[in-house]
Parts: sequence; C-alpha cells; structure tokens
Amino acid sequence: MNNSKLRALTGFVSFLFFPPICPDCGRSIARGEIFCPACKNKLERPLPGEVCARCGKTPCTCPELRPAFDRTFPAAYYTGSMTRAVHNLKFNHHPGHAKTLAPLLALTLQEADVGRKDFDLLAAAPMSKKRYKQRGYNQAALLALETAKLTGIPFDPKALTKIRETKAQHDLSAEQRRTNLNGSFRADEAVRGKRVLLCDDVLTTGSTANEAAQALLAAGAASVDVLVLSVTKSQII
Repeated sequence: MNNSKLRALTGFVSFLFFPPICPDCGRSIARGEIFCPACKNKLERPLPGEVCARCGKTPCTCPELRPAFDRTFPAAYYTGSMTRAVHNLKFNHHPGHAKTLAPLLALTLQEADVGRKDFDLLAAAPMSKKRYKQRGYNQAALLALETAKLTGIPFDPKALTKIRETKAQHDLSAEQRRTNLNGSFRADEAVRGKRVLLCDDVLTTGSTANEAAQALLAAGAASVDVLVLSVTKSQII
C-alpha cells in the first residue's frame, strides 16, 4: 500500500473510531456540528440574491463562461474557515471531513427549496486515474456520497469519468482554466433523460463545472445544476 492510500485509510479509520474534528482548526467537535464555534464565526456564506443564480459568482461571469448548467448552489465562500477546510479535505489527507461538511451542502439545498423531487441523480466532478492514485480518494465524490445519504438524491459514481490527464486547475490562470479541460470528461449513458446535480468542492472560474455539464448534456442529460461547497468571491486573473 502506497503512502497516499495509507494516509487516506488512516483518515477513514480515525473518523470511525474518534470524535469528529473541525475541518478548519482540527479541534474536536460534537457530532452534528460542522465547525467549532471559533471557526464557525469565520465561515462566510452568500446572502440571498448575492450571487448569480446561474454561475454562482459575484459579479456574474455568465457572459464570459456561457454556462451549460442552469443553476449553482454555493454553500459558502472560499474564504475564512472554508479555505483551510477545503485544503485539509483535498491536500492534507482528511477524507473524513467530507462527512462533516456534507450537512452544509444539504442545508444549502434545503434553503433553496430543492431536493429529491428536483433531481434524479448526483454526479461528482471526476479526477484522473493518476491523480486518484496519488491522493487515494476523490473529495468531490465523497461530498456527493455523503450528501446523497442526507438528501435521498441517488449518487452515481460512474456518471462522469475523466478520460485524459490535464494540468491541475489551481495552477493555471483563468484563461488557461477555460481550455485546460476541453474534451477531458465523458458521461455515462445512464444519465440520459436525468436531471443531474453536479457536486464539487470549489468553483473558481466555473470551467470544471461547465466542461462536466457539457459532457452530461452530450450524453443526454435533461438538465444539469451545480452544488458546490465553496465559491471564490472574485474572478482569478
């Protein structure tokens, strides 16, 4: 077993046998809590009507992005406690944080008055086999899985596949992000006729969500909406 898989396994075991911890600072929290009180105070969530209902951004980036998806439901801004929470989930080998953070995604859907009646399946932004092997898990898939348990929306882990290697999006400029993923996703035929809710951890330019939505629609999906744990406040340069 390589080091990445061992760290991922350790994270799962720790979550099963030890109390949950704050995904930001690592302090113990009670079951049912998402952040400790101090980090909860640093969590910044979009106010009603503050972000564009379609692209999820403020200011709206629809003219540049031309989203293939219809709506975006962002749970929080990628700032304050959420910045470190996402970093810990993705890069510091804390897959158990997905279970801690998923209630925030479920709450976001509830606040938007959407749920099981509005979607046929949950899909996750995919990662390449190489990156999956390095990390040991796909954080977007874990968030989707835990959200499915809370909302009753079925999660299909095979709905989307990444079919070619690309550069990491977080290393690229906004312009590079828009073309880096072109043609890199493939959707399963099981999405045909389905109303799909696409889950991811961070929405920056929206390029990943847009490429994934295009693949889903090309495979016959009836519609695609996006549920994202965090969204950056401004466009990257």
